[in-house]
Amino acid sequence: MSAATNRLGEMPLLVVGYDRHPAAQSALRTAAELADRLRARLLILHVIDLEDYPIDPDAADWEAWAERAVSAERASAEVLLAAHRLPWSFQVTHGEPARQVLEVAGRHDALMIVIGAARREWGAHLLTYSVAKHLTRHADRPVLLVPEPHPL
Repeated sequence: MSAATNRLGEMPLLVVGYDRHPAAQSALRTAAELADRLRARLLILHVIDLEDYPIDPDAADWEAWAERAVSAERASAEVLLAAHRLPWSFQVTHGEPARQVLEVAGRHDALMIVIGAARREWGAHLLTYSVAKHLTRHADRPVLLVPEPHPL
């Protein structure tokens, strides 16, 4: 089986975990570069979490707030991919992030999972770290951890 096609004759797929953090943006850039070289397509996956909602759980526009946050993330991904001519899709799901990434990658027979890895500094995203740890222990396919850029 070549990198250009999978067993169904389709282009290979890279699943990219994506949110608003710099590490995720670096992961998407790296995944796009890889997809260009591999002639692959991207499935950008956002798992809804508490950062997508307002602080006040009693806010009248609770769900609308999340929809706006997810729309902004999709728009951000679109801007990051503007220079690439590759097929991509954006999927939103709910649940525990690492499990959702594994489930989606398995369902689509992804060639690889790409996620951002926050630097281990005070205040770094502990959730991202636990997702990376879970994926590297339980994935049945390669997982690429892309570090967030160094601060200027």
